[in-house]
Amino acid sequence: MTTDAPKGLTDQTNYLPRRKIISVFLACASVSIVGLLNETMIAVSLPVMGSELNAGSQVSWFATAYFITSTACQMLYGRLSDIWSRKTVLFALMFIFFIGNLGSAFSKTFIQLVIFRAIAGTGGGGLPTIAQVIVSDVVSLRQRGKYQGILGISVAFANGVGPVIGGLLSQHSTWRWIFRLTLPLTVVSAILVWFFMPLKPTEGDWRRKVALVDYVGAFLILSASGLIVLALTWAGGSYPWHDKHVIATLVIGLVTSIAFVLWEWKGPDVPLLPLRIFRKRVVIGAAITQWINGFLTVVQVFYLPTFYQATYGYSPVKSGLLLLPLTIVQTFASTAAGVLVSWKGRYRELILMGWAMWAVGLGLLATLDEDSNLSQKVGYSILTGIGVGQTFQPSLVAVQGALERKDMAIVTAMRSFVRNLGGSLGLAITGTIVNNVLSSHLKRIDLSDEERKRILDHPELARQLSPTVYAQVLAGYRKGFRLVFIILASLAVFAFVTAFFLMPHRDLDRPDDKKLKEEGKEFVARLKGKKEIIPKEESPDLPEKHVATVEADSGTVSV
Repeated sequence: MTTDAPKGLTDQTNYLPRRKIISVFLACASVSIVGLLNETMIAVSLPVMGSELNAGSQVSWFATAYFITSTACQMLYGRLSDIWSRKTVLFALMFIFFIGNLGSAFSKTFIQLVIFRAIAGTGGGGLPTIAQVIVSDVVSLRQRGKYQGILGISVAFANGVGPVIGGLLSQHSTWRWIFRLTLPLTVVSAILVWFFMPLKPTEGDWRRKVALVDYVGAFLILSASGLIVLALTWAGGSYPWHDKHVIATLVIGLVTSIAFVLWEWKGPDVPLLPLRIFRKRVVIGAAITQWINGFLTVVQVFYLPTFYQATYGYSPVKSGLLLLPLTIVQTFASTAAGVLVSWKGRYRELILMGWAMWAVGLGLLATLDEDSNLSQKVGYSILTGIGVGQTFQPSLVAVQGALERKDMAIVTAMRSFVRNLGGSLGLAITGTIVNNVLSSHLKRIDLSDEERKRILDHPELARQLSPTVYAQVLAGYRKGFRLVFIILASLAVFAFVTAFFLMPHRDLDRPDDKKLKEEGKEFVARLKGKKEIIPKEESPDLPEKHVATVEADSGTVSV
């Protein structure tokens, strides 16, 4: 077996036969669906939730609280899975996620819901990350694209169905069912993981594993990302940009970020983020482009339905349905991109084409006005979806292909961290932009200060105004969202330029892939309690003897 894992850690690379790979990917897909459904179902329900809890102007906190904790913990997810095994960490995250959603379902106040959303984010934020790390363990880099379509379908399914389900529940029942529905889905996903993931366990005494965790680094990155997002959420909403609360929080967050980098450079024996990985320019390119990817993707999912509700007066259900063209096309584009990567062994052209089309699609969305028809809204979303589908999975292949296997969990977690950070900042910044533009616009409408405040806190109340005044309010929302789409398109253009210069193509085939595939077959055979005879001429690199301890009932093997 390969032995290039850091000192004290177990190399968990375990290339499996095709039938086992498919079962692992399906289990990973169930994990991704549960986490993403929870996020997307509340997207169209934010106005309703804000109105019920008297927090319309702070409604982005229901999403931001989740992203703050999920972003801050990303680095910890990767290293913990190296130390304690992927499966153990996955179950722990599911349990935390379950508790957070249980509390959210019974929250009675704005503060309670924010706290439990933060707890859910601590667990839920790691579900797709660990799923991606598991994928890198069980299948070779070149062949990964064949199966990535399974994960792509799960992502698009959650992004497409989630808003519709959330809209139906908030419109015809209560938004609390969003969190209640997540509970049994989490249990089902945990069962699938238990039975369909034959993963390698890690070695070593639990006391040594505890000692390997970088607690200082975890505290610093949690504090830094939390403070920065908090400052940006406050800015322009609860406080002006120049207010001492915003400036002090932002400065402390930036200083803490610098402290984290310095600590990771010289402090721990097993850092959360080894800075040596940034010697590869493709890692830098992936970090920048995935930050933008997270910014754009999260803002699209959360604010496109809100855009249709706020600017056209559509119902939550109709707004959710209008997100389907983007997500369905994204699914097919992502699947096709994965197949092309496996077939041709190239990813650079797909990444560049994806960013170009994404920029054009967002630019066209910025042109939507009160006279735009349904075909324009659907057509622009389709073009955007094609771009989105080509930028995510090929980028993961690019960054994983640039590093050794021992760094797979770290670089995957880093990529998820910057992507989540982009999403967190995207929600904070765009929410501030829309509120600021709307607030300025409302000052030009014949409304009292109390009415303006009520509209900002309770967006749905605007429908009770006279048709003339309501049309003016919609125009204010439309103006704010147009500015948001222009910013998103500009970021997509910048990502294209970054990818062009910092993400060159690299060969995806590795010399020991065949050997690892044969070892994976033997692993599965021993797991079943029967040894498959592999002809020596078909696997010349295999050692003469393998020593294995099998725990057939629990589905784990020590090799």
